[in-house]
Amino acid sequence: MISIKGYHHLTACVAGAQEDVDFYVHLLGQRLVKKTVLLDGTQPIYHLYYGNPDGDPGTIVTSFPYKQKGVKGRRGSGQIKTINYSVPAGSLPFWRERFARHGIAHSEQFLERFGQQRLRFTHPCGIELELVAGDGDGRAPWHSQDIPVEHAIRGVHSVTCSLRDIDESVIFMADAMGFQHVLQEGPHYRFALGAATGPGQVIEFLHEPDLAQGSSIYGEGTVHHVAFAVDDVAQQLKLREHLMSLGYIDVSDSVDRNYFRSMYFRMPGGVIFEAATTDIGLTKDEPRDALGQQFQLPPNLVPRRDALLAALEPIQV
Repeated sequence: MISIKGYHHLTACVAGAQEDVDFYVHLLGQRLVKKTVLLDGTQPIYHLYYGNPDGDPGTIVTSFPYKQKGVKGRRGSGQIKTINYSVPAGSLPFWRERFARHGIAHSEQFLERFGQQRLRFTHPCGIELELVAGDGDGRAPWHSQDIPVEHAIRGVHSVTCSLRDIDESVIFMADAMGFQHVLQEGPHYRFALGAATGPGQVIEFLHEPDLAQGSSIYGEGTVHHVAFAVDDVAQQLKLREHLMSLGYIDVSDSVDRNYFRSMYFRMPGGVIFEAATTDIGLTKDEPRDALGQQFQLPPNLVPRRDALLAALEPIQV
């Protein structure tokens, strides 16, 4: 039985840490719910988590600020092209005016796809995002004095994956992931998780057969992977067994990420997927009211705390 619950988080590689905090916290009104480090490799790189008041799965976007390492990613197919956030119906004019006032590149006209209005805008590092307007998203938003609750972002709506070839990925989404192909508009495809079709329960493909393959490395300016939520390691292993039974054998072991365990695999179109557990959580090392206020490390890195902080760009929230 496939046990995916919807989105867990997205992870992107951005440029500067302070620039990223300013974008997500000050511009978009997200809560910085965790300050820690990338656990892969030895060079200190922040891992910053943004989400709703509780940092709930499905609201979290995380960032690796890669400017200090000087590695740039190459955007292209086989990647997540667009991060789509959910906002209430009628709120797009507020956001368009806000983006204009803050000098953020954005579409002047609202877009429409799959019956929903959208507003496209761009992270300073070049990553593309859209706000998708609609009713019925009951997730609690994090908001501020200059972002009224009636306009505040609710969480991740979906991602748009750029693919050169589409047919095998359509089969994969149904057979391996439990998503059904529900809509198509030209090169745009939408898939829904079983009977659920709301924000956080859908994923979109954009067929771009002439677009060159993008990079898969950690590198500035690209979205590295999308994580889907599963309950625990037992469910991860069931999914791993299921994937391998279908011939998708390029699946990682379960990896400890301190706040969840991760299992990575690649779908036929090249996009890196992850199954992340929900049984640990961000309140493991700080209470809900203090999420994101202190720099946190897993126990094995605590002895290096001072050296890590000295090597990282200071950030203010």
